[in-house]
Amino acid sequence: MRAAIKYILLFLLFTILFVLPAIIFPFPLAQKSQSDVEPLMLFVVLLIDFIGVVYLIKRIDLSGVKLFLAVVVVFWGLLTFMTQIETWYFREAMPAITDEVLLKLFLNPFITAVTFVPAGIWILGKWKQTNGSQDHHLNLKSMWKEILALSVTYVFIYFLFGHYVAWQFAEVRTFYSGTPELPGFIEQFQHTLLIHNSILPFQLFRGLLWILFGLPVILYLKGNNTEKIVACVFMYSVLTSIPLIIENPFMPAGVRMAHLLEVSTSNALFGLLIGLVLARHKLAKN
Repeated sequence: MRAAIKYILLFLLFTILFVLPAIIFPFPLAQKSQSDVEPLMLFVVLLIDFIGVVYLIKRIDLSGVKLFLAVVVVFWGLLTFMTQIETWYFREAMPAITDEVLLKLFLNPFITAVTFVPAGIWILGKWKQTNGSQDHHLNLKSMWKEILALSVTYVFIYFLFGHYVAWQFAEVRTFYSGTPELPGFIEQFQHTLLIHNSILPFQLFRGLLWILFGLPVILYLKGNNTEKIVACVFMYSVLTSIPLIIENPFMPAGVRMAHLLEVSTSNALFGLLIGLVLARHKLAKN
């Protein structure tokens, strides 16, 4: 009973720190009127995010400042930074995203992360070093081939799911290209390279960042290989796609739901590959 009350109070604190930055630094946008189901969707997003961050605090085998940095890197890095750098790259398709809005898309979740995570660590009793903590050694040199291969793989996943999932919806094609016509994969790929000539190195860089932000899960998570793989799938897929269930003023509902399907499936596959390749590699080096 006491533990249940503790987690309920933690969730209330998380909710307050999630909402507070938007009140202090509001978006200069006329928000759409919310439907009756919208508060429920917001609750679902908050609950899943809360479960994710508390899981990281409880299961990452670090404490104090090191744990704080690891959780913020995974939680804010995967959920916010990786999403919003793509928003920045494709911002011409969404005129509502001004420089001020883009800054707050990065900043507000960061404020939530750096205020809630230390409070959560303290309340859950992981601020002081425990005797059970292991000594971890980060050796990226031994992983560089796998990391490079996964970064390249991400580019393939990005374009394949972009075409065969998101681009299959006429509303998505109209929103981004101005026409509902569905070209073939090669034709669309060539057209994309023509319009965005830096997209290949940009997505390769994103693939690398996806891996680096998720490394604390591979390196420091307690448990066996299976738990690390499942955690990667959850962090990369569920946590990164769940915000798309909520209405936003940047894209129509049909486009948003298409991206929900695209992001959840493509990131689930990429998270699975990261877990399978790097978790096994980590265990093999121990």
